[in-house]
Amino acid sequence: MFYLAWISAAFLAVGVGCFVASRIDKKEDSNK
Repeated sequence: MFYLAWISAAFLAVGVGCFVASRIDKKEDSNK
């Protein structure tokens, strides 16, 4: 069961990373 925690943690990390990346991309586009 312990590995499920690592899998869910990695999934959340990827989701947050993509969300932050999209936020940064939108900010760069608005600056142009």
